Amino acid sequence: MTSEKIIMHIDMDSFFASVEIRDNPDLRDKPVVVCSKTFHLHKDTSRGVISAASYPARKFGLHSAMPLSEAKKLCPDVICLPMNKNLYKQVSDNAVKIIQKYVKTVQQVSIDEAYVLLKDDVKTYEEAAECARKIKSEIAAAERITCTVGIAPNKSVAKIASGYQKPDGLTVVRPEEVLGFLSPLPVTKIPGVGKKTAETFDLLGIQTIGDLAKADKRQIYEKIGRSGMAFQDIANGIDSSQVMETADAKSISRFYSLNPYTNDLTVVKMGAESICEEVHEILIQKKMFFKTITVGIRYADFTTVTKSKSHTVHTSDIFFLKRHAQDMIDELAANNANKKIKQINIGVSNLKKTDVSQMQLTDFF
Repeated sequence: MTSEKIIMHIDMDSFFASVEIRDNPDLRDKPVVVCSKTFHLHKDTSRGVISAASYPARKFGLHSAMPLSEAKKLCPDVICLPMNKNLYKQVSDNAVKIIQKYVKTVQQVSIDEAYVLLKDDVKTYEEAAECARKIKSEIAAAERITCTVGIAPNKSVAKIASGYQKPDGLTVVRPEEVLGFLSPLPVTKIPGVGKKTAETFDLLGIQTIGDLAKADKRQIYEKIGRSGMAFQDIANGIDSSQVMETADAKSISRFYSLNPYTNDLTVVKMGAESICEEVHEILIQKKMFFKTITVGIRYADFTTVTKSKSHTVHTSDIFFLKRHAQDMIDELAANNANKKIKQINIGVSNLKKTDVSQMQLTDFF
């Protein structure tokens, strides 16, 4: 069987934790979490946010974005490690180089995740699966970690498929199998459907992707809006987005979801500090300066407020980024003090390429 387009989604398994366990085999089969370097991990404190959890840790309900204090209540024996971003970046770069040997286009969407468009001579799903097995095998041999792969006719189905048989899995969904594959899965498997949206779907009697595929379009639009229509398209196997070669960004942003939602600005700023560091890390990797900072706050009622500030000169000073982002959060939240926040987004734009000789001392903190 042939297909005009075969897309692969590659997802490294519990990436940060897997790299740490690889380099310290004594941690194998233990509940390990890697935490944001924003907070010092002292034995007498539980401040911190989980960035990655090993599979044994996940059995206790631990997951990314969970406060460490909550994790320790669920699993008192959890082993907490600080992030080593330079190491993870090197492993990620090595994995991408392996992937590039076998495919036509790589769109890296995060340090541990990429969409792939296969070479023109890969005509069938059987050939695509063989290509995936080669990639998985070479990454495992070179880096001693595993990845899970989903193969499908479009990006959304490929991503859902890559989460189907974790860890170290391979799921192939041919065009004629898409609806049958998606239909019984929980609606939360659709990328972007979070807890609040799932609750809205539940009120409409929608629990599975199959339910969503057959639901009344007008009702979906009235309750959720355009995003609901996009989710319904995915539920029907429709996604026309293209795999685009990773390129220099015009802006760099990251978001942080708060669970439970809160109006405690101390908690919000903890998350903001963490994602400022993620944005700064990308700036350093890409050797870029910025002039403009944008902060967005999304509330539990789905309303969003944003604010942008531009500096007079380009910089990549992490302390400048953190200070102004937190000031902007104060300004935005001042008019909505009683509303609970579900997500914050921090981004930089008006970027300029630079070189190592121009980098500032604070770029290396």
